[in-house]
Amino acid sequence: MLVLSIVIAGAGSGRAAAEDPAQQSPEADETGRDDPTGIEKFVIGARVGINDKRNEERFTKYEFFVDYTLPWVWRSKSGWILAPKIDLTAAALHAAGTTGFLGSLGPALTVTKQGGRLVVELGISPAYLGEDIYGREDLSGHIQFLTHGGLTIRVIRSLSIGYEFQHISNADIQQPNPGLNMHNIEIGYSFW
Repeated sequence: MLVLSIVIAGAGSGRAAAEDPAQQSPEADETGRDDPTGIEKFVIGARVGINDKRNEERFTKYEFFVDYTLPWVWRSKSGWILAPKIDLTAAALHAAGTTGFLGSLGPALTVTKQGGRLVVELGISPAYLGEDIYGREDLSGHIQFLTHGGLTIRVIRSLSIGYEFQHISNADIQQPNPGLNMHNIEIGYSFW
């Protein structure tokens, strides 16, 4: 989490240099706004996921998410874009006849190339788990941490599909700490 925070803070200093008119990226128009083929301002979407086979119960998850791009976007001269985001999720987690709320809020970092369709995202967030016991599976506590990594493909300018891997764990705050690995597919809609 510390490394991700440092990278996000460092991205702000890269943005300041890019705002100098002499160094402004060619992707910005005459008003200084980013070209919409670069990085979106908001993304809203939904994910559906299942867990791997490490747990005693079979989990499914239905999630809504909102990503907000922070103003410290860094652009390289070769067209790479590094953008910090705030990631907000709200999900229903279901297993063994029990359904509970799972919510998270935290930083994420996206990497893409100007004009490219592929977006890579990594993040870590504190999370709240409404139910922590699902049949034979004890996730030990309502306070959890959610780390994720994913690949998204922009199908058209505002529509994307992707895969995201999430690991949910209490970081050994309580025992046991079985963790939960979720494999998710997602669909997102971008606002520029």
